[in-house]
Amino acid sequence: MNVQNDFLPGLKHLGFTARIKRLNEKIVSSTFGHYSNLKIKLEPNWHVIFLLLKEKGELTVTEIANALGFSHPAIIKITRKMKDEGYLETYKDLLDGRKTLIKISNKGEKALPDFEKEWLKIQEVLQEFVDEDFLQKLTVLEQKLNEQSFAARYQNRYGQIDSEHAFVIRNAKPTEHRYIGQLMIEVYAGLEGFPNETEQPAYYQTLKNIGDFTKKPEVELLVAVTAKGEIIGGVLYFGNMNYYGSGGAAPSEKNASGFRLLAVHPNGRGLGVGKALSLACIQKAKEKKHKNVIIHTTEFMKVAWKMYERLGFKRAVDLDFLQGKLKVYGFRLKVKSPF
Repeated sequence: MNVQNDFLPGLKHLGFTARIKRLNEKIVSSTFGHYSNLKIKLEPNWHVIFLLLKEKGELTVTEIANALGFSHPAIIKITRKMKDEGYLETYKDLLDGRKTLIKISNKGEKALPDFEKEWLKIQEVLQEFVDEDFLQKLTVLEQKLNEQSFAARYQNRYGQIDSEHAFVIRNAKPTEHRYIGQLMIEVYAGLEGFPNETEQPAYYQTLKNIGDFTKKPEVELLVAVTAKGEIIGGVLYFGNMNYYGSGGAAPSEKNASGFRLLAVHPNGRGLGVGKALSLACIQKAKEKKHKNVIIHTTEFMKVAWKMYERLGFKRAVDLDFLQGKLKVYGFRLKVKSPF
């Protein structure tokens, strides 16, 4: 391509994402060709899995995804290919048979020193056109997007443009339960400081099988769905607190509804998804003529905590409980029936 005729730089910020995609495609293609010429059976991004597992020893798919910031499906695809090539092996955790751990295989351990020598050479070549200043700016960019998404920034600048039509709230379909469970796992495991799957295996199993709650009376799994059919959030609503399933006094609460396990996909943040799901549950409580809505949260869910308080929820220490070593805080909302 003739640089002088390159259209994208002229678009400035509107050409940014296209240029990032183009750079990625060039580097990935070159890396494929490089490994092929050296007759090394590797693919781009395999090195980050190797180096992470070399440092950590063994991890679950979820832990790898969280450490790298990749999606869960992407990690499954990469590690499956690496396992097929014989570089990784998987096995069940002896302490929790529901967990599958991944580690570098004997073949991978033997190949790793030679791979690392080649990666050092690749790094030296990359340093010729990727300087430290660029890497620092990239870090700042990632931090800014983590702090506030593009959608949230757009909304703050231009207001709630057509936000009421950005998604709808409905009951989840049985065929969607598995995906929603995985979404819950990714969201909760990604909370800074929140217990991981090793520390709270039963809790993560509950998230994985979230659809099982809907087999109980008066329990609904609500989801936020975009016009394109993408699920960007979910929550469990309990019209009967007997099935709430938490510790403490909440399950014995009378004349009350509750909701638990609210999660919003990164693509839905800044659109008011969490608030919309909460309001849908509150509305259901009003329709049942319940006087209270019960919820719980933790200190690691600071954004949700503030949202609940804005909606009128008040701390209810009588509903607090310990989930293992995790302190869980209760909240109660007084509601008035619309009838």
